[in-house]
Amino acid sequence: MQTREEDQHTILKRRIEDWLEAEGISFESVPDFNSHFHVKANLKNIEVHVTEPKVRRGVLAVQAVVSLDETQLSKVVKVKPEDKRSIFLSLFSRLDRSEYLFVLQEDFTSKNWLRIQRALYIEDLTRTSLLSEMKGLNTKFVNMNYELNLALDSTPVATGDETIYS
Repeated sequence: MQTREEDQHTILKRRIEDWLEAEGISFESVPDFNSHFHVKANLKNIEVHVTEPKVRRGVLAVQAVVSLDETQLSKVVKVKPEDKRSIFLSLFSRLDRSEYLFVLQEDFTSKNWLRIQRALYIEDLTRTSLLSEMKGLNTKFVNMNYELNLALDSTPVATGDETIYS
């Protein structure tokens, strides 16, 4: 038998899943030891993870992670280390001016090179606020991806035959 607190988590999860279903957004439940529940929703460009963390009472974490696609990976491995650093700092600066919490890996080939998160307070949670945050994350990732592609396309590639005197 579930306790009253477990019932509240179950009810919240069910409400979120109902909203996603009503919007035609596919989702699945993901096991997560650190959360009361974890729902992975598939938006057009990214996967958004909606969790109720056990460590933050009354908060819903809405986050997305992304990896580079094959085309981006093939470009990034050809970029000089100092140019990669410059791209990283540019993207970091851009994210740092936003109200999102984020983790940006300097190693662009890392599986989850970019993670962006927002926290919503459960007592204020509405269908509109949740979907707005999810769409906001999607837009932020599209913009960051655009910035990265622009930087990769305008950065000279390392030829491999350079010496330390180049």
